[in-house]
Amino acid sequence: MRNWAVTPSGGADARVGREVATTLDQWGYRPKDDQPQQVVELLLRSAAQDGGRRVSLHLADDEDRNQVMLLALSHQQDMPTGDDDQVLRDAEHMRALAALGPRDVGVETTPDGRRWWAGLDLPHPGRVHVLDERRPPVFVRGPGKLEGPPVPA
Repeated sequence: MRNWAVTPSGGADARVGREVATTLDQWGYRPKDDQPQQVVELLLRSAAQDGGRRVSLHLADDEDRNQVMLLALSHQQDMPTGDDDQVLRDAEHMRALAALGPRDVGVETTPDGRRWWAGLDLPHPGRVHVLDERRPPVFVRGPGKLEGPPVPA
């Protein structure tokens, strides 16, 4: 898991987007394009429009499923649940996020601020999960820790 605290400014979203892309590369994920960076930038811009002095971005992954979750928190406390303009802006941001192709997107208002999130399915060449449907994994047996190599007959 990685976190970034960001002061909303003109270039902060692009800088953090590049840092997230670098982190994903270090973790072994190999996105086909710059989708993660675009998603990060839009999440940060969405959270920054809430008017808080800072925004935080949180990145976590699920190695078994080759998925990452990005969450931006606006830290703007005591936000109203949404007037008509707010709801329209949120819907516009959600459509823009969905157009980037994440698995899921969302936004919610909490006492700590608003949370914007997106879940991404990313290729991870180092982890190829192959299911052998012939036998459940319980029945696949290899040598135990204390067993030696097979003795030739």
